[in-house]
Amino acid sequence: MLKNKKFLIAIGVILAMFSVAVWATSASVSWTPSRYTPYSIVPGTSTTTTVTFTNNGPSDINGKKLVLEVRGDVAGLVSVRQSFPAVMVKGQSVSVNLTVKTSSDMPMKVVSGSLALLEVVGSGTKDTFNKTLPIEITISPFSIPPEPNQVENDSTLLGVDTDENGVRDDIDRWIAFTQPTSVKARASLTEYAKEVQVFLRDANDKTVSIQHSHERALSADCMDYIFGVETSRSLNKQTRVQILNTNIRSEEYLKADAWLGGQGYWNNPNPKSACSFNPDQLPN
Repeated sequence: MLKNKKFLIAIGVILAMFSVAVWATSASVSWTPSRYTPYSIVPGTSTTTTVTFTNNGPSDINGKKLVLEVRGDVAGLVSVRQSFPAVMVKGQSVSVNLTVKTSSDMPMKVVSGSLALLEVVGSGTKDTFNKTLPIEITISPFSIPPEPNQVENDSTLLGVDTDENGVRDDIDRWIAFTQPTSVKARASLTEYAKEVQVFLRDANDKTVSIQHSHERALSADCMDYIFGVETSRSLNKQTRVQILNTNIRSEEYLKADAWLGGQGYWNNPNPKSACSFNPDQLPN
C-alpha cells in the first residue's frame, strides 16, 4: 500500500511538472503594432515609443520567466524597458517602452532588426513563442515616412500615404535616398511624382486627364531647370518606373495617356517659372 502511494505521488509530481511546462509554453503572443517602423530619426536625437504584446492564450504565462531581446543591426540603437506581471493571463497585454537613440555622426541609412520575447530556461533563454516584432529604423537629417507594408501599399491604386502629401510613402523614401543632399531636387521630384499619381487617379476622365498632363509637363519643366534637361528626362523615367510598379497602376497610366492624342504642348522658355516653389530661395 505504501509503495503504491509513493508511486502515485511520483506520478503526480511528474504530471504537475508537465502541466507547468505546458502552462508556461503553450501560449502565443502578438505585437501591436505588428511592425515598428517609425518616421525617420534625426542623428543625435532619441525617441521613446510604447509597443505592446498580448497573450493570446490558450494558457497563462509566468511573467517572471520572460525577458526581451533586441536583435540585428538595431541592437546598438534600441533599448527596451518593461515590467512583467507575475502571471500574464490569457488576453492580457503588457506595454514595452522602446527607446531609439542615435549618435550625431550617423549617416543617412536604414537599420533593421527585431524584438523577441524569450523564456528564461536555466541559465539561458529559449525562443518559446517564436513571435518577434520586426523593427526598421530610418536615420535621416530630414523627415521621411516609414516604409509601408508592401502588400498593403500595392493593394490599391494610390497606395499608402501617411504624411498625406499626395505621394506614396515608398516614393517619398525613394526620392529622399535618391536626392539626399538637395532640398530643391527633392521638392521638384516630389511635385512630378504627385502629378503622375493624380494622372493615375483620374484616368477615367478625359478632360481632367488632359489638364493633369499639362500640370505634369510644368513639373517636368521645373525639373529641367533644377537638374538640366538630360538628367531631368532620366529622372522622369526613373520616377515613373517606381510609381508604375503594379499592373493596375501601369494600366491606369496607359488609360489616361490614351486621352492625350492630338494634344499640343508649347516649349517653355522659362522653366523656372513652372516650379510651384522658388528654387532659388532653397538652401541647395
